[in-house]
Amino acid sequence: MRYTLCLAFFLAGCMSNQRIETLTPQQREAVLHVQILEKPPSGEYDSLGVVSGLSCNRNKFQAPKISEDEAMQGLRIEATKRGATAVMNTFCQTNSDTDWRNNCWASVKCVGDAIKVH
Repeated sequence: MRYTLCLAFFLAGCMSNQRIETLTPQQREAVLHVQILEKPPSGEYDSLGVVSGLSCNRNKFQAPKISEDEAMQGLRIEATKRGATAVMNTFCQTNSDTDWRNNCWASVKCVGDAIKVH
């Protein structure tokens, strides 16, 4: 049991963005339309929780190829999987040091609040 928990924790730490091949055709189209809002919408909306995206360089011996765009794309994919039409309160952080939790030598992580606008 102890080893199973350790393995699960280790694998969870290595996860990054949602795999795109798990998206339905409708979800792939919806990803293109998820809006990133700088302020809350004026109308009503439902909050669907916090979503995140990651751009990660896992190869110590390779020049880091990380970008905020890749992290934001992961954020949009996760938001779509939750049925969101937009994400607000986004914030991205560049980590130039080793990120042991995500198994990255360099990374950009973005978080935001997924919402469904009525």
